[in-house]
Amino acid sequence: MDCAELESNLTDFLDGVLDSASEAAAIEHLATCAQCAAVLGQTRSVISLANQHGRVTLTTDERAQLLRRILADDNLHHLRNL
Repeated sequence: MDCAELESNLTDFLDGVLDSASEAAAIEHLATCAQCAAVLGQTRSVISLANQHGRVTLTTDERAQLLRRILADDNLHHLRNL
């Protein structure tokens, strides 16, 4: 599994719904790719925070500012292409 495949399967990986071969490939990739391991850790942190704090309502300006900050983060450069 490469970075793009892991990224596209990250939700299924976290939900534990990947088939056993895909899960093993994801685990192997995570063991050798620091960037994907960091993305996994950040995603788990976001999920944990969301679970702790529930739904947050943002104004249009707050949402735009948050999106700008996320896209400015060098560790999330792949999101700029969405």
